[in-house]
Amino acid sequence: MGRVMRRIFKGTSYCYFRSFTHFKNIRSRLKKALDSYPEADANIFLTFSFSSTGLTQKPTILFCDWTYEHYFNYHANRKPDFLEKQCIKRENTQVEVADLVLPLFPSIAEHMQKHYRNKNIKYLGNVINSVYDVSETDIIKEKENSWDLIFVGRSAYKEGALALINALQNLKDDYPQLKLHIIGMNKDDFAIPSKDIYCYGYLDKGKDEDRKTYYDLFRRAKIFINTTPKWGAFSATIEAMYFYTPVIVAPYNEFVKTFGGDIQFGAYCDQNLPDEIEKNIRSVLNNSSYSSFCLNAHNSVREYTWSSYIDKVIKEIELIDND
Repeated sequence: MGRVMRRIFKGTSYCYFRSFTHFKNIRSRLKKALDSYPEADANIFLTFSFSSTGLTQKPTILFCDWTYEHYFNYHANRKPDFLEKQCIKRENTQVEVADLVLPLFPSIAEHMQKHYRNKNIKYLGNVINSVYDVSETDIIKEKENSWDLIFVGRSAYKEGALALINALQNLKDDYPQLKLHIIGMNKDDFAIPSKDIYCYGYLDKGKDEDRKTYYDLFRRAKIFINTTPKWGAFSATIEAMYFYTPVIVAPYNEFVKTFGGDIQFGAYCDQNLPDEIEKNIRSVLNNSSYSSFCLNAHNSVREYTWSSYIDKVIKEIELIDND
């Protein structure tokens, strides 16, 4: 079915996951799950596309980054096709009837609060997907002595990675010790012009070796850089900040909305161009208050722990119960 639809609707994102057949299948599986766990206090979905509303009296909570409709308006920059529109309608219905809807980003929450009749759409902050705590003294000292730049992003961020690679070549004359570590892409994704550029592909934190590599890179990183326009790997960026890493990112909407237009833990790069990136890297490397950048980065996200976030979620669920 998917192959046929992709021939009819060129470039469609429609697939089995988005189909009405899958939606009905999920509802059937939910009924079985609800029977298996009758003592559950609430049902939490890590998506806006499905819910248990209508199947149980227990509260339904939807937790996700953004809606499927937002994907077309902002990321794909196109109108959804006929099949995609049907999926959007189903998702909109789930959002409207949920007891609590929790978008991960402030602008998304504001838009949804205006767009939907549901009055229980709330922004509670964001969260960092780190399994480790960090020690301020040890990590800042390590970063001050480091020459490692880090970039995190899949192939969708290739534009930002290429600009950074070109910027690095310009910096090597003055900073020959600089090294670039790219997580999320492989050497095959682009021609690597320097022996000081290392690609790791996708690192799975569920695997011991990958997880160790990932966090070792974050601990040593001098600067986190992803200047891809419109979206610069938000989750990886705030994780880098949690590890006391100054950042250089594009001033995309959600990041500015979250941290403001003037950041004290790095720099905004207005254009994804090698010269602009080079200029911003130099400004961080040469800044006498580098350690302050590190502290400010961590302090800006230190409350974004899962423990803190879940405490807020539980309070919101209790308010539903009281209502």
